[in-house]
Amino acid sequence: MPNLTRKTCGAAMILAPLIGLASAIAAPPLKSSAGAKLAEIARHQDRWYLYALLIVISSWLLVPAVFGLIGLVSERAPRLSLIGGGLALLGVLVAVGDATVELMYWQMGAADADRTQMAALADRYQNAAGSSLLFAIGGLALIVGLVLLAIALWRTSAAPAWAAAGIPVGVILNIVALSSSNTALVIASNVVLLATLGWIGRTVAGERAPYRQPLTQPHVTTT
Repeated sequence: MPNLTRKTCGAAMILAPLIGLASAIAAPPLKSSAGAKLAEIARHQDRWYLYALLIVISSWLLVPAVFGLIGLVSERAPRLSLIGGGLALLGVLVAVGDATVELMYWQMGAADADRTQMAALADRYQNAAGSSLLFAIGGLALIVGLVLLAIALWRTSAAPAWAAAGIPVGVILNIVALSSSNTALVIASNVVLLATLGWIGRTVAGERAPYRQPLTQPHVTTT
């Protein structure tokens, strides 16, 4: 893979969790109920916009980050990279859509918006089967895809076991944290991703050797 592409993917692996961490720190208190959420947005309009903007950018950067993980294992674990990478990319694309919705909430919580109507709309959106099913499928695809990529990273020795395993663990923590509106856990999940995905990205971006050269001695695999 060309040097510029390798460095771009490596940088995305670092920046995605780093910007995700910044978004969690910038966010006002997260609330589960639609009414409480809109009330917080109304009190912290600028902070919510910054949070929404950063989480959208972070989700964008996950696309080249996943491509970078695929590139690390595609030659030595083609099936795992194809299936895992495809599922992970599907999950990331759904996550991009989910993150973008936070910008809609930013306007729903505006001072001149009808709070009662907006809360009712938000509640209907959050509980509608047509939208919640889509995000559930995306979250499951992302987790399964990253687990398969983590297995490929470990089996091919493209990354240490702790770094490979930490990626799906961090994503699972992030999904649980956002679903439960737990700000501290959102911060912790991004720290885990920065320590693991970011570590791989720093190594990939700094490698002068060919992109698919393993970071440690490889285990031979055909999967």
